[in-house]
Formats: sequence, C-alpha cells, structure tokens
Amino acid sequence: MNILALIALVIAVWIGWRFYSNRHNLPCPAWLSWMVELDNPFAKAHKANEIIQMLPLKNGARILDIGCGPGRVLLPLAKKISLIDGHVTGLDIQADMIKKTRFKAEALGVTNVDFINSSIDEAKIDEPYDIILMICVLGEIPKNDRKSVMQKIARYLQPNGIISITETIFDPHFQSRKYVSEIMHEIGFVENKYIGNRLAYTSHFNKKEDEE
Repeated sequence: MNILALIALVIAVWIGWRFYSNRHNLPCPAWLSWMVELDNPFAKAHKANEIIQMLPLKNGARILDIGCGPGRVLLPLAKKISLIDGHVTGLDIQADMIKKTRFKAEALGVTNVDFINSSIDEAKIDEPYDIILMICVLGEIPKNDRKSVMQKIARYLQPNGIISITETIFDPHFQSRKYVSEIMHEIGFVENKYIGNRLAYTSHFNKKEDEE
C-alpha cells in the first residue's frame, strides 16, 4: 500500500467513525489505547501537562475523569494532587481500559485513585466533584443524547466546580469550541477559561450564577 492509499484509508476511517458515532455510542476501543496515550506535538492544548497545569487545584480536590481511557491524564494528575490530599476517579465504559489503567497505577505506586466501570448516564455517583474532565469524550455521546447526558454530568459537580472539556481536530469525535459552548450554555454553564487554537483546545465551564 502506497502512502496516498494509506492516507485515503485513514481519512475514510476518520469520516466513517465520526458519522457512526453521531448516532451510536462508539468509544475508542481498548486495543487502541496505545494511540490515545500519545501526546500529539501539533495539539498543545491536548497535552496532559497543559490540561493539568490549567486546572484550579486546591487542597482535598475531588476530580472525575470521564472516559479516562488508559490514564494519559488521570495518572500524572493523581500523582500531582497526592501532595495536596486530592483524589481522582476514572470513569470508563470499557472494563479493559480500566484494567490497564489500574495496573499502571499500581506499578507507579499511585494510590489516590479509584475507578467506575460504567457509561456516563448510568454511573452511580454519591458525592459531587470539584472538577470534571471530559477529554475527547463529548463526541462519543450520540448527538441526540448529549444535552440530557450533560445535564446529568452537571449534577455530579460541586456548586462552584468546573467542567473542563478538551477537544482536538485529530480525534474523529472532534467538537468545535462554538458547538461545545452552545450546548454548555443550554444546560446553564458559561466558559470562564480557554487555551488552544483550531487544532486543539481546552475550555473550562462553570454555572452561570457563579459568574454573577
């Protein structure tokens, strides 16, 4: 297969995956975990360190990483907030992803983490979080369900907490900043922080009344 054929194949898969995921729940499969673990050099705002540095971390912070995958952000974040008695919960619909991440956490000696193996809308969460991370996750939710799922996610958040959403054009589930802002506005949130560009960005949202 020559390089042009390979590029055409990648583009076809990207378009097909994006089209299908608009109608069905289609998370990144566990066997592709090696791919989502990589920091793309062309997508700075998608890099784990950039996402973590942007977060308003406080003593005892409780963080929920929705669609945590193989722990690309979860594990370094957990190590960082272990110094301030923080805790991270990783939620993923795929048991194999959680198994991989738990194994790596144990190997690294990271103990301030726990995991929930569930879809977003069926998760059993008892206590609210200070920060909720959604890294290339919104587009995995079927389009007709996104608003109701985001409304449920908002109930997992402390009144003064934030939802951090990261997107990159290199992901087939990519959602534009304009679209994300619109759906967050519909559920009562406003953007209060942003870094990035058209290739990748991270936006923080809090409840509208927090801005008043």
